[in-house]
Amino acid sequence: GFIGYFSPLLIVVGFGAIVMVGTEPSYRDATGAIIGGGNMVAVHLAQAVGGNLFLGFISAVAFATILAVVAGLALSGASAVSHDLYACVMRKGKATEQEEMRVSRIATLVIGLLAVILGLMFESQNIAFLSGLVLAVAASVNFPVLLLSMFWKGLTTRGAVCGSMAGLVSAVLLVVLGPAVWVNVLHNETALFPYSNPALFSMSLAFLSAWVFSVTDSSERAVEERGRYLGQFIRSMTGIGAAGASKH
Repeated sequence: GFIGYFSPLLIVVGFGAIVMVGTEPSYRDATGAIIGGGNMVAVHLAQAVGGNLFLGFISAVAFATILAVVAGLALSGASAVSHDLYACVMRKGKATEQEEMRVSRIATLVIGLLAVILGLMFESQNIAFLSGLVLAVAASVNFPVLLLSMFWKGLTTRGAVCGSMAGLVSAVLLVVLGPAVWVNVLHNETALFPYSNPALFSMSLAFLSAWVFSVTDSSERAVEERGRYLGQFIRSMTGIGAAGASKH
C-alpha cells in the first residue's frame, strides 16, 4: 500500500514543485537558477505549502533519512567485507570473531572515506538521478541471476558468477564513461558512452554472459546443479520440502 501510494505521490509532488516553486521568483537566485540546486526543490515546496514549520519538519525528516541510509549501507558493506569476503573467501571460514571485528572496523573507515570523497565529487548531481544509477547497477548485477535461477534450469554457478561480474563491471564502466561522470564530474567535452543510464546495455550483457557461461559449462558440478533445479523450483514456488532456519 505504501509503495503504491508513493508512486503517484511523485507525480503530485513533481507538478506541485513546477507550479509552486518554479513560478515563484523568491526561490531563484540572481541568475534565475533554483536556490540550492535541483536537490532543494522538495524542500522549497515544503516551505511553499506549510511555511517555516513544514520546512523544518521536512528538513528533519530528510536529515534523519539520509543518516539512516548511510549508516545502514556502511554496516551492510562492512559486514559483507568482513564476513563474506574476508572470513569466507580469503580465510576459508577459519577467521576468528576478533579478526572479523577488526576487518569490519577497517572496512567501515574505508567505506566512510570513499563515501566522503565520492560525495564531494558528485556534489552538484541530482540525487534522484544518482539513485537511478544505483538501481541500474543493482539491476545489472542481481536481477538476471535471480530471474534465471528461478525460471531457467540451465543456470550454473559459473554462469551466475560470470553474469553478475559482467553486469557489475559493464554497469560501473558505462556510468563512468557516460555524461554523468565523464562530462559533469571529470569535465570532458563529450562522453564516450552517450547514455546517462547504462541498465539497458549492462543488464543485457549480464543475461547474455550468464547464458553463455552456463550452456558451455559441462563440468560434473554443472550437471548436478541442473538436476537439482526441479526440486528447488517446486520448493520455492510451493514451500513443499522447505527446511527450517539454520544457525550460522
